[in-house]
Amino acid sequence: MTVADFAASLYTELQQALRTAVSASDIEALLTNRGEIGPQILAQCQPAAERLGLVLEQVAVRDLTFPSELKKLFTQVVKARQEGLATLERARGETAALRNLARAASMVERNPQLLQLRALQVAEQHQGTTLVFGVPGGMPIPPRDASAPQS
Repeated sequence: MTVADFAASLYTELQQALRTAVSASDIEALLTNRGEIGPQILAQCQPAAERLGLVLEQVAVRDLTFPSELKKLFTQVVKARQEGLATLERARGETAALRNLARAASMVERNPQLLQLRALQVAEQHQGTTLVFGVPGGMPIPPRDASAPQS
């Protein structure tokens, strides 16, 4: 055998082992575990290399290239997952807000004065706010002081 035959034979063995490893995994597992592909191919191809009189010491997979259609589909899947997670997070936030509103409504039901206190807190935060509270029925309105300046 010539050196070219050794190289071609080893190349063929490596290509077949790589194709076997890649076809045995789905894309996500392949991307996640691509560091394990090299050692797997090494173990599979060492006997063939020895038969050729070669010692195969290391195999590393540096790049994985996918067809453009597959890249587009993978991108769509990732985008859909992210949108799903965002929707779930918004729903959690809305649920928490509703829970807080329910607690506040329960507190106001037990203590109606809390509404007036809350109105005062909000008015304090905004300058120029005028609050008009109703006078309970039957409560006399004090007469105007005649000595007070008229506006």
